[in-house]
Amino acid sequence: KELLKIGRPLEEAFKEGNKESLSSILDSNITTMIVAIILFILGESSVKGFATMLIISIVVTVLVMVVFVRIILKFFVETKFFDNKLNFFVGVKKKQIIPSEDVRIPFKNLEFVRNRKYFLSFTVIVIVFGTILSVVRGVNLGVDFTGGTTITISKNEKVKLKTVEKELKNSKYTIKKTEDSNDDITITIDEVLDKNHIKKLSQRLEKEYDTDTDIYTVSKVVKQELTKNAIKSLIFASIGILIYVALRFKFNYAISALVALFHDVLMIILFFCIFKLEITSIFIAAILTIIGYSINDTIVTFDMIRENYKKKLQQKIGKRKKNIEDIHLNDEELIDLVNDSVRTTFTRSVLTTLTTIFPVICLLLFGAKEIFNFNIALLVGFIAGVYSSIYISNQLWLILETRRLKKPPKKDDSDKKEISEIEIKGVNC
Repeated sequence: KELLKIGRPLEEAFKEGNKESLSSILDSNITTMIVAIILFILGESSVKGFATMLIISIVVTVLVMVVFVRIILKFFVETKFFDNKLNFFVGVKKKQIIPSEDVRIPFKNLEFVRNRKYFLSFTVIVIVFGTILSVVRGVNLGVDFTGGTTITISKNEKVKLKTVEKELKNSKYTIKKTEDSNDDITITIDEVLDKNHIKKLSQRLEKEYDTDTDIYTVSKVVKQELTKNAIKSLIFASIGILIYVALRFKFNYAISALVALFHDVLMIILFFCIFKLEITSIFIAAILTIIGYSINDTIVTFDMIRENYKKKLQQKIGKRKKNIEDIHLNDEELIDLVNDSVRTTFTRSVLTTLTTIFPVICLLLFGAKEIFNFNIALLVGFIAGVYSSIYISNQLWLILETRRLKKPPKKDDSDKKEISEIEIKGVNC
């Protein structure tokens, strides 16, 4: 679509557009695949199932985007029917076609880089304020990370929270916390019940209240294992993405992407702490999912920065056959480079996030109560992710790249030593 706007013929735009987009598609999906594999290896029960579906969806998505969609589009392009009907085919009007590369850069009035101090300061203020509130309010850890037993009882006329609480206290159970919803009540106790105890308690409650019960217990050993796996998952996912981005791009890209991901994770954690939402093992799956998806927008923008960087360097080199590393961009050129790259990918980033948020909102409204917190984490993470991909990762890359270029080159003393030795020989002779 961008190539059509600068006057390229449809067939040429189709071929070149596919070539340009391939690296972004593969990079963004491979980073998500890294996270999905780690989720599968270290996850338990429902988390492992979620990881399996995520892996399948990534493979299918890449096949559809890289193979099937292109085959279908190629068929339409080769008919030549749409050569003069671009608006009907892909929404490009004749008045939008201007034979200039500048038309590929929209939102010329939006300033993303020169105001970076305000955005970075705002982010720091939110994190500090959120951290203080979180410390004051505390963390609402679920039974997965605290150990104990969760008893869920379906509601009917007989079931009342106070009545059940009283009965459990009379049975010498230590009640940790309670939750009363429209459909059921949930009571968490400190005691870790064995299978026989669970069976007896379940039968007693079902008989007395004529309802269904679900009892879930986590021992100290399981709690430690879940906590250890959660920490390992986050560390391994971060390292995997760091290595991949460093290999595909450069190290300063990788560091910038990782800091942006930590921002997204921190925003979700602070949100849960401030609003006292329960943190369970499925929450870790949500965190890792955000790490996988949030990197997508960042990768797309980084890919654009890398391509624009090469073009600007080539323009400065001109026709001279000179090593590309001998020529660098100055501060203003780097700022314009990042600004133009973010402007070009801005619509993509926003649309990608919105199309992902819509189903999450539907799940929040109509989905099961058991995955409500998971969906909340996704929603907050997607919003934080698009913000960090526009206002944090690119700005950090700019700061790191500017510092890198200002570093004096390492001096090679080999020639000096050789000259010194010759001079000494000469004197000695």
